[in-house]
Amino acid sequence: MAFIWQNPEWPSYSYDKEEVDRAYSVFLEEKKKTDAVFSILDEKTRQQIHVKSIADEIVASQGIEGENISYESVFSSVSKRLDATMPEKGKTDAYADSVSSVAVDAIENRAPLTKDRIDGWNKSLFENYTGRKPKTIGDYRKGPEYILKWSGKGPEVVYTAVPFERVREEMDKFLCFVRSENETNAAIKSAIAALWFVIIHPYEDGNGRISRAIADYLLSDNSGSALRTYSISSLILANRKDYYTKINEISAQNESLDITSWILWNLEIMVKAQIDAVETLRKVMRLTSFMRSLDPSLFNSRELSMLYKLADGSFFGKLSTEKWAKMTKCSTAAAQRDIHHLVMIGYLVPDGDKGPKTGYFLNPQIMPAV
Repeated sequence: MAFIWQNPEWPSYSYDKEEVDRAYSVFLEEKKKTDAVFSILDEKTRQQIHVKSIADEIVASQGIEGENISYESVFSSVSKRLDATMPEKGKTDAYADSVSSVAVDAIENRAPLTKDRIDGWNKSLFENYTGRKPKTIGDYRKGPEYILKWSGKGPEVVYTAVPFERVREEMDKFLCFVRSENETNAAIKSAIAALWFVIIHPYEDGNGRISRAIADYLLSDNSGSALRTYSISSLILANRKDYYTKINEISAQNESLDITSWILWNLEIMVKAQIDAVETLRKVMRLTSFMRSLDPSLFNSRELSMLYKLADGSFFGKLSTEKWAKMTKCSTAAAQRDIHHLVMIGYLVPDGDKGPKTGYFLNPQIMPAV
């Protein structure tokens, strides 16, 4: 089976500029809408959205590779790294902190991308990982790399990466591309770079996550704003099957270096990310307006904390006295008093059940419209 890197002209890729430019114009229109909504938010709220977007990106990028990580720990780690004041901060852990360092460095650090820097990212992905680790961490692989697909007949090789003897040479070309003034369009360049990196597959593991960090690095470098409003990986995770299918298709097209379909797919994902971002920003505006409407003298800290969780959608299911007591670390009696107070002033609505099974929901009529 032949692969794209075996083409004699590799890595001289090509794409249909006219078709890509049309798709990019759609992306720009959606980005203008996102920027317009984002521009009317205050600086503190922008920072909160930035932190959440990075946390979403980290957790989703891990999820694409089938790796689970605590969202609360990642969110807390990103908040601390960016010294952001957030309404809610949880406990972090060593693994979440080291993984978060990759995304934060990619998005916040505008220093040139070098081998040492990417090696550091690879090391951070695994130094506090409790599962099975690659033999070589923080440096290029020392042997062949195969991508397998498992079926009833057993493993099947769907991709063979660039031979390890060529990895350093190929990566030198790649890093030269990233650092040079070639593709001036950040959205297009990020898509090309992400694909190019996974085709080389320079590390034993972590290549997918690093490829997406490199894409974030390039998008942040030319975005005109250091603050993030979206998560590309969240959309890739939602379309994970298409993502891998597209990579496999391009990787196996030995006779052509045309990557138009890959760039178009990425631009489509970026458009969806902008659309989702606008809706998220509107929700944040409603949440911010709601929390500012609360008079701190009328609510205790437990009530304010739970109202925030209910309003921002991070609490699922129905709220019970038992859940309130557990989440706010108070007695059942205190939880009952809190809930009774919020019901009396119209902030909580009982679900109709009686006794211990009674559940409560946030009254939708108190949320401002945006």
